[in-house]
Amino acid sequence: MERESNMDSWRLPSLLLCGVALSSCSGAGSSFSSSNLLPQGHAVRSLVRSAAVTYTYQTVDETGLTTNAVNGINNSSEIVGAAGTGVSGLSVGYSATPPYGSFASITDFGSVATVATSISSSSTTPIIAGYVVGPPQLRGTWGFVIFNGLMSLFKDRKEGTGNGAATEILGINNSDFAVGFYTTGSGGNIPIVIDIPNKKFTGLKPAGMKSGEATGINAVNDVAGWEKTSSQTIGFFERVGSYYTVAYPGAVLTEALAINSSDQIAGYYQDSHGVNHGFILTGPTESPSQQVWQSIDETNAANGTVVTGINDNGDISGYYVDASNVQHGFVGVPN
Repeated sequence: MERESNMDSWRLPSLLLCGVALSSCSGAGSSFSSSNLLPQGHAVRSLVRSAAVTYTYQTVDETGLTTNAVNGINNSSEIVGAAGTGVSGLSVGYSATPPYGSFASITDFGSVATVATSISSSSTTPIIAGYVVGPPQLRGTWGFVIFNGLMSLFKDRKEGTGNGAATEILGINNSDFAVGFYTTGSGGNIPIVIDIPNKKFTGLKPAGMKSGEATGINAVNDVAGWEKTSSQTIGFFERVGSYYTVAYPGAVLTEALAINSSDQIAGYYQDSHGVNHGFILTGPTESPSQQVWQSIDETNAANGTVVTGINDNGDISGYYVDASNVQHGFVGVPN
């Protein structure tokens, strides 16, 4: 299904359905195997070790909207996200370019909510991806991609039925592959890789997964995501069918949300006090003792930081909660 996407400036009040995914839209495996679908011949990368990176942060909020999140950033520092009032249960997506003084609407008119989650780094026309909730004459949540202003909707045929049916796209790369998840009839989520041109869906199966989401895919189709097991919530890194655990040391939970071409993974972890902190992991295939972790807290954050994106330049995106429990989007640039 394809429909024209409105990309005009906007001032629509609504509640942000942000962060990683809607809890109400959290969504078995595909007949395709990841080792057959994903290209082989990944480049060999060296593990770069350095001192912790410091960032210059910029708050990115749409005027008049009180709940904001930057959900993705590409190599040109173009961003996508979503914002709202935090009251009505509605949400609108947006895109923006530096210095982020104006926003272009990404809205599927008639839908309950539109959330933009990711943007490719194409040198011509970037592809924007995300999901819409309750699109006109359709049930549930549908993933979308926008190319040249045209929105195409996606759903995995194995998802459940009714209003609780969900397929969400959470990450996209320049090779026309995307990642996300679908919700089964029993309410669990299955992480997926999507071959966009052919509309082929491949289920991922990290060890011990009860439910999970694939959240980021880089230029060589390495995938980041997170899973719930019988005992914990942890991140995962997948490369050509091999899975590696992503778990911040000592954290209550870890969710990997993005990945760049150097296989640096970004996301957030929760400490023993229930506070969220962003992180960047370098070396996900290394042994735990050799992995390099950096905790990220936006300078204005008082009640939590989540890192949602990282590009090949090391720029990051996300959102934080201030001392008044107001949620703001941000972009961080290495100093």
